[in-house]
Amino acid sequence: MQIEYIYTLLIPLSILCMKKYVIIWFLVSAFIPSSSLDAQENIHITIDAAMTQGIMPPIWRDKYEVHLLAGYGMDPRIFGPHQQFITDPAFNESMAQLKPRYIRISLGRMDNPPDTNYFSTDIPTLRRLPYEFYTGACTMAAADNPANYNFGYIDSMLRVIQRIGALPFITMDYMPYTLSADTIPDYNGLISPLYYLGYNNSIRNSPPRDYAVYGRVIYQLIRHCYTEYGATYFEHWNEPDQQWLNPVFAHFFWTGDEYQLYRAYASIAKEVATDTALANHIKLGGCSFAFYSLFNLVPIHFLDSVRINKDKFDFLSFHPYSDTQWRGGYDTTKAALAVTWRNTYAPKAELINAEWGRLDPGAAVWGDLDYGLDQCSHIIDMLDRGIAMSHVVSIFDAVASDDDNTTVGMYRVGPIVAKPNAFVACNMNRMNDVLNRIPVKIDPGWSALAGKNNADDKIVIILPAFNPGTQTNTISLTVNDIRWNQPYSATRFELTEESFRQGIIFNQTKADTLSGPTFSNTITYPAIDSSGRLIIWEIKKLSSATVNSSATSAPMIKVFPNPTNGYVYFSQSARFKLYDVYGQQISENKANHINLSEINTGTFYLIFFNNQGQIIQCTPVIRY
Repeated sequence: MQIEYIYTLLIPLSILCMKKYVIIWFLVSAFIPSSSLDAQENIHITIDAAMTQGIMPPIWRDKYEVHLLAGYGMDPRIFGPHQQFITDPAFNESMAQLKPRYIRISLGRMDNPPDTNYFSTDIPTLRRLPYEFYTGACTMAAADNPANYNFGYIDSMLRVIQRIGALPFITMDYMPYTLSADTIPDYNGLISPLYYLGYNNSIRNSPPRDYAVYGRVIYQLIRHCYTEYGATYFEHWNEPDQQWLNPVFAHFFWTGDEYQLYRAYASIAKEVATDTALANHIKLGGCSFAFYSLFNLVPIHFLDSVRINKDKFDFLSFHPYSDTQWRGGYDTTKAALAVTWRNTYAPKAELINAEWGRLDPGAAVWGDLDYGLDQCSHIIDMLDRGIAMSHVVSIFDAVASDDDNTTVGMYRVGPIVAKPNAFVACNMNRMNDVLNRIPVKIDPGWSALAGKNNADDKIVIILPAFNPGTQTNTISLTVNDIRWNQPYSATRFELTEESFRQGIIFNQTKADTLSGPTFSNTITYPAIDSSGRLIIWEIKKLSSATVNSSATSAPMIKVFPNPTNGYVYFSQSARFKLYDVYGQQISENKANHINLSEINTGTFYLIFFNNQGQIIQCTPVIRY
C-alpha cells in the first residue's frame, strides 16, 4: 500500500490537514463531471439482449487485506496488542455476503504492526516473528533442507481464506532475515512518532544477499502453498518504485534499484521454470508498481529485462491510486499506462490492479454511498481495459471506531459493521452468474454493466446512478431483442442511503411479469442524504411451470465438502452442469456426486436443474 495509508491511521493529524484538502477540492471541483453537480439529467441506456462481447471476470469480488491475521488497533506501545477481526461473531456472515473471489495478502508486511515486537531493534526478537518462514543459512544446502522452514503463519492465512470460500493472491514482499543483504535494523528515526512505519527497518525491504539462494527459498514457499492449498497467484514485491524526493520515504518498500529487483524476480522465475509440473499450474508476476519513480524508469527497466530474457511473467500488477482524490480512488491515466507497458513488454501477461481506493485523510468519503458508486463505475472502466483482477483497499478498518469515515475499510471493526460500499459490493454479486457481458449504449459520462448467464435465461443490468444534487435525474432503460417465447420476470433493486440505514442489502422496489421482445423501464430519482443510488434490473425467463410455481421453491441441495481436492457430494441426486469462472462448461451429469480431482485448481460453478430443465440452484465450489 502507498505511504499515504499510514496517515489514515493518524486521526488527529488528519484534522491539521483539512485546510489543504479544502483547497484541493476547490482546485479540482471545476473538473467534476456534471453528474456530480446540481444539474438535472436524462440518461438513456440501450441494450441488445442477443449480443455479447465475451466473458468478464468478476473483478468486483477481489479484495485486499494485509492484516488478515494481525487484526486492528492503535499504537501497541500505548493501547496494547491488536484485536483480531476473524474472531468477531460477524466475520463469517459478512464474508458470506461479500463473497470475495481473490484476497490479496502479504507474506509478512504490516502497515499497522500488531505489537511492539514488529518494530523492535532486538535482532533475536525480529528473527522470531511469526512470518519468518525461513530460518536456515544463506546457502543452497540450507535452502533444500525442509527443517529450515516453518510455514505456520502463511498456512493460517490460507486456511482463513479457504474457510470463507475465497482464493489467495500471495504477495512475496519482504526479505527473510537470514537472506537479507542488510541484517541491522534501521528505522530512520521514525518509530517514536510513527510506529506505522515499522515495516521499513532496512532488513525486510532489502535485496537478497545471494540471489540464487533467495530464488530457491521462494520456490519452496510457492511449491508449499500450491501443493497444500491450491494457491496459484504469486506476486513478487510491493511498490518497489516508491522513490520519493523526501529521503525518509525514498525506497520505502525496496531499498535496491530496478536491476536488483529484476535479479531477485528472475531467480524465482528460473527455479519455478525448472519444475514444469509447478510452472504449468501457477502464475508468477509483479511487481505492484506505484508510478512513483523518475519517468517511471523502475518499472520500464524491470519489464524490459523480463522481455529481453523471456522470463516467466504471467501478470503485471500495479496500483492506480487516484491522484485527484475526489472519486473512488482510481486513476485512469495510470491504468492506461499499465496497459501500454503490458502490451509493449509482456503482451501475454494478465493485468492486475493489486491495490486501489482513496487514502487521503480527512476526505470523509469512506462512509458515503457515493464512494461505493464511484468504485462501481471504476470497475466497469477496468473491465473495459481488460483488467483481470481488482483488489480494492481494504476489507476492514485498521482501528476500531463507530464512525464510517475513520479509515479506508469496507467494514468498521470492534465490532464488524458494514459500510455503504460493502453493500454496493454485495449487490454487484448479483452479476456473479451472468458473466457473458452484453454491450451497453449509455450517455457520455455514465457507465453501466450488463450480462447474461450461459443458459441465456437471465439478464442483469447494474447502474451506479450519480447524485443529482438538488434536482432529479431520469433513467430510461430499453432492453431489445429478448428472444424468449415464455413470460419473464423483471425486478428492480435500488440501494440508497436510506435502505442502507435500514440494513436492507437487496432493496426491491419494483417487480413485474412481462412478455415480448422489448423491456422498458423509466425511473426518476432524487438524492437521498446527498447521495446517488445503485440501480439493478434483473430479468429472468419464466416457463409456464415457474409462473404458477416458482422453481426456486425446490429444496436446497447441500454440496459438501467445499472446498475439496477430490469428490463433492450432494444431499440428493440431481441433474447438473459444471462451469468454470469463464463460463465454459466442464461436465454434465445426473448423480449425487462429482469428481473434481482431474481438473485444475480454481473456482467453479455447479448449476442444478429440475426435471423440467429449469435452473434451481447455482453453487460455487473451490478445487484446491
